[in-house]
Amino acid sequence: MWIIGGIALVFGVLYAFMWFAWKSRIPFASVMLKTVTSVSRDYPATYAVSFLGLITQIAYSIYFLLVFAGVYDYYFNSGTASGNNRSALFYVLVVFSVFSFYWTSQVLSNIVHTTICGVYATYYFMAGSPQGMTKSPTIESMKRACTTSFGSICFGSLIIAIIQTLRFVANMARGDGDGIMAFVACCIDCILACLQGIAEFVNKYAFAQVAIYGKPYMQAARDTWTIIQDRGIEQIINDNLIGNVWGMAAIFSGFLSGLGTYLYLHFAKPAFNANDQLTIALVIVGFVMGLQICFTVGTVIDSGVVTTFVCLAEDPAALARTKPDLFARIQATWPEVVQGVRY
Repeated sequence: MWIIGGIALVFGVLYAFMWFAWKSRIPFASVMLKTVTSVSRDYPATYAVSFLGLITQIAYSIYFLLVFAGVYDYYFNSGTASGNNRSALFYVLVVFSVFSFYWTSQVLSNIVHTTICGVYATYYFMAGSPQGMTKSPTIESMKRACTTSFGSICFGSLIIAIIQTLRFVANMARGDGDGIMAFVACCIDCILACLQGIAEFVNKYAFAQVAIYGKPYMQAARDTWTIIQDRGIEQIINDNLIGNVWGMAAIFSGFLSGLGTYLYLHFAKPAFNANDQLTIALVIVGFVMGLQICFTVGTVIDSGVVTTFVCLAEDPAALARTKPDLFARIQATWPEVVQGVRY
């Protein structure tokens, strides 16, 4: 167990260093988190959109598994083709199916993200203004995400899907058995993983720009890069701090869900688990469900924080006009907020 203890110690030291290095940013992250959660309570439809996206993703994943099983059974086991032709056709269809799954999944998740960003953008600019909030900001934001912004969402999602598909192909090559091929594929997969992380980070803020201003994807990506250059490490720190909060909350939620499942099975003793043969499996399912539900709620919070950060970078004066008290609290924790991004 020394290796596990050593790894845990390294991460503990890293987190301690991060706390000392970033503790000056904790008040700003705290204000952002409190503000975003209060807005989400006022507009619970954002959670409904998030859970609808989760259900749709699960349904599509089941559909993909059925299609994949059909492809495997028809083109690999049934002998429809023979020899190399069968193998080549099978692998082409597998890669195409995986690419289709990645792209569709990205589009579904980004529609949810863009919809929620639109709600928070409406609150940022309209709440407290003479015009006031619109009647149904969530429905209106979803309409924009599924119509005028849909092309930008599909294009941005396509970039991530291509990288994910290339990683899938690289992982297939790693299992080839050839040592040199496996080494090269491993290096390619590592490079692609780094590119995917960068692209996903940029996409998160680019889709916020799409939701706020209706920009095309390429312009939104360029403006996002300008924000990253202007704000520097502040943006990443803010992401990490709030992400860690929701990560710990999700683990705790999963633990409570798993504990509740165990207590129900122990005291209720349902007939389907008379001999405790399913206890471990059901407790794991309960843990995963609690984890996923909290992460789904966290999606709303994360999108809200991203949107507020972009709005503060683009137009801090709007917040000062519509919500001066909130602007004063944010300015007290981050004085540079009064300076917009210099394009």
